[in-house]
Amino acid sequence: MPHTVPGPAFIRAYRPSQIGMHWLIVGLVAMQFLTGQGMAAWFEAPQTRMETTAGTAWVHGIIGTSILIAMLYRLGLRRAFGAPPPPPNEPSIIQKVSRANHYLFYIFLIGMPIAGLTAILTGSEVVAEIHAWAALILLALIAAHILGALWHLVKRDGVVSRMTSRDY
Repeated sequence: MPHTVPGPAFIRAYRPSQIGMHWLIVGLVAMQFLTGQGMAAWFEAPQTRMETTAGTAWVHGIIGTSILIAMLYRLGLRRAFGAPPPPPNEPSIIQKVSRANHYLFYIFLIGMPIAGLTAILTGSEVVAEIHAWAALILLALIAAHILGALWHLVKRDGVVSRMTSRDY
């Protein structure tokens, strides 16, 4: 009997590589919010860049570039291995909101590092401002994602365990 790889409809959990990338990106994004104010100060005070916040700015830029690389890799993993389907009893509107939130994560976590690097390399205050506003939207996406995870924990429907299980 030939060995077949089940399609995305049969996936019960994310693969360990997908889980690892998820939590790596969570940590990197958290560090970005810790270094973001230093980056803003660096951008707003060009005459004192080297004296005050250059270290924080470099860390922020390196982490942002790391997020970009990690997200592109994660996107490749998603295309290669898919994702578990939503729970069968999940209301359609919840599925749509969840899907939109995940798509927006990919857009923002790929677009923000590009915008940040563009702002630094060109000195564009407009792009820097867009990047800063995008960070606020990203915070809202993160809050929605956490609330969704908590909701699934309360429901005990197994959704959260898909990001922690090795049962793929």
